[in-house]
Amino acid sequence: MKRTIIALAALGAFSFANMETTAQPLSKSNEIVLLQDQRTEIKYEALPEAVRTAFENSQYGQWEVSKVYEITTEEGAQYELTISDGTQNGTLIFDAEGNIIQ
Repeated sequence: MKRTIIALAALGAFSFANMETTAQPLSKSNEIVLLQDQRTEIKYEALPEAVRTAFENSQYGQWEVSKVYEITTEEGAQYELTISDGTQNGTLIFDAEGNIIQ
């Protein structure tokens, strides 16, 4: 039994010693590209008319807007509004046509 364990251990060590590792450069099809959304703070007045109208006509239209960001994504521009009614805070995200995304 002892000889069997020693033989298996030696065989395992020999197997790993003979393994050849080859590094292959990434081809274009294997590259992963991470795109980061670009976020820029803008003034409320700089929002597209459709976004302002959609916000003002929403159930949050009376809430105060403290920050506005334009977010550039692969899908196009989005607009993030940080809002508050004095007791609650929230964030709304609109697409350029004024549709609420989140």
